[in-house]
Amino acid sequence: MNHKVLEVNLPKLGTLHPELLRDFKNIENLRYIQAVLNSNSHISAIVNRKKEIILSNEHLAETAGLESLERLIGDRPGEALNCIHFLGGQACTSTVSCKFCGINHTIHDSQAQNKQITNECRITTRLKGRMISYDFQVICTPIYFNHEQYTLLHLVDISSEKRNEMLEKLFFHDLLNRLGGLSGIVQVLKSENKQQELNEFIDLLETIGEMAIEDIQTQRFLKAAENANLILNIRDFSAYEIVESVRKQIEFHPAIKTKKMVVCSECPDFVFKTDGSLLKRILLNMLKNAAEASVVNGIVSIICKNNPGVALFSVHNTGVIPLDISLQIFQRSFSTKGNGRGLGTYSMKLFGENYLKGKVYFTTDEKNGTTFTIELPVEQV
Repeated sequence: MNHKVLEVNLPKLGTLHPELLRDFKNIENLRYIQAVLNSNSHISAIVNRKKEIILSNEHLAETAGLESLERLIGDRPGEALNCIHFLGGQACTSTVSCKFCGINHTIHDSQAQNKQITNECRITTRLKGRMISYDFQVICTPIYFNHEQYTLLHLVDISSEKRNEMLEKLFFHDLLNRLGGLSGIVQVLKSENKQQELNEFIDLLETIGEMAIEDIQTQRFLKAAENANLILNIRDFSAYEIVESVRKQIEFHPAIKTKKMVVCSECPDFVFKTDGSLLKRILLNMLKNAAEASVVNGIVSIICKNNPGVALFSVHNTGVIPLDISLQIFQRSFSTKGNGRGLGTYSMKLFGENYLKGKVYFTTDEKNGTTFTIELPVEQV
């Protein structure tokens, strides 16, 4: 069988690092290694024990503003990327700033511990007179050729992600401050108002403000949960307190206006440990979805039960979820409401199972309608 020779541009043989000629003896092996490096959409390189680049992909050359890979051979990462501290005249890894460099530390730790290490790094470079700041995820993995240890270095540009994260925090912080000011004004209106006919509108304004704050907090919680940074506030709650709170919050929601909401009369009141804020968010999402899926004047029910060791909360409506939709429930970004939606059911599962140590599920059929349920341990360990 004839094998087609892989067409990959290598640095010129005369410019190859001496270790390449010693440890990577077969030129075809080098072609395949270069092809693997080039297949990555982020910066990839192989560095030796001295942290010198002996082979890199084209993406590193592009980031460094170079037209050929030869210029990178023998450089250390900071030199290759035109780090501003290297441009000051000192060699990469030898400056005071290098002691705090994520790339330098990650390569060192990976070599010393002989295992894959992942960190983050901030680096400021200068290219064609312009200063450019990067946030990189640094992944270093030990690899061996001819019994010699090398490091496979990956630099994933997460600058946009970090920038968006910072802007998002500022946006949510400022918006919550403004809504807090609005809430304060509403409280003044409530205490000073003498016109009975305005009470309903003031209450509605207060509810809308509370719902807006709740939506913002939910997005913040969701972001923290996905990043494994969510901190729980576990304490005792009564089932009645939880159900009554979500009933009041959903009462003025547009989706519930033409529906009838019922709290099961047999719901017992019992005390259990949980994060009340997270549980309320889960139940509010269940109620909104149930109301939106119900016909005009349809009934949406909240049910709670105290089974042995388990606190159970359910939301029921008479609608039925089609099979093609039910199979995708709880998937992130899946929605029947259009693009940009779909985090409601996903967040139920994320909050309820990953953080509250419960179980979130649903049943749907023609006879019994649709019921979304969360089961929680009465005692959180």
